[in-house]
Amino acid sequence: MRFFVLTVLIAICPCLGLCEGPPSPPFYDTIMKIMAPLEYSGVPVMVKPQVTLNIDFSHRVWILRNIHEYDSQGGIILEQGHYGLCAELATFLFEKIKPLLNGQYEVKFAMVTESGFFASGQSNHIVLLLVDKSNDQLYLIDPSFHKYARMKDLPEYHVMNIQDTLSFVKDQSHDISFGVDQAIPLYIKNDFLLSFAVTSVDGKFDKDNFIFVISANRRYMFAGRDIVGIGRRNKEFEDFEDKTLLDQLLTPEEIKVLFDKLKTWIEEV
Repeated sequence: MRFFVLTVLIAICPCLGLCEGPPSPPFYDTIMKIMAPLEYSGVPVMVKPQVTLNIDFSHRVWILRNIHEYDSQGGIILEQGHYGLCAELATFLFEKIKPLLNGQYEVKFAMVTESGFFASGQSNHIVLLLVDKSNDQLYLIDPSFHKYARMKDLPEYHVMNIQDTLSFVKDQSHDISFGVDQAIPLYIKNDFLLSFAVTSVDGKFDKDNFIFVISANRRYMFAGRDIVGIGRRNKEFEDFEDKTLLDQLLTPEEIKVLFDKLKTWIEEV
């Protein structure tokens, strides 16, 4: 009878504990340990005193100055050693894992879409791709979400392009620029992605018509909701906030620091 039961179970589930899953990605434990303290957040960087915002109204762009820092060897410096956005986190991890790799492996940067928060074709989410040249196995490493697995096991990602290095690191640029109405992600909390943008007002974009906007996008829902706005409309100062959602996503201290920074930038425009 026991033999019959075992035969039935094997027919239903042939592995029955005897089949092994796919092997762990290369250097899995070491890479996950390096990623563990990393946090996807641009807020601690953006509110630093030396970070300023300039607006070029004639070219319809806005620029964050001194947003990137480098060490004496040209390596990216993360705020407080662990805060950064996807490009900074990927660059930091890239430098950390390079010494682990021998000729069998190759690592590159990739711009991807990610179905939860970065599904748009305009996505600029940055991850790492690790190739095992001995068997052409491709692995994706995303330090923003602490994911590391075979590419084929991560269907939520789609690679848009692959790069040997990121231009801002190659150029040792301290600044980053965006078009009007284009947003930079700030951080992810409670299943929401917070983003910051400098926007036009009814199509007008000049010193009398611009708004600093913080918006919140819930995972898999891409119609964002503005939760903070501060700026000028037809020369008149304007501000608003969705206090209920804001209090869910930011601490009182974070709200104060962020608002103080936005007001400083308004005064400097």
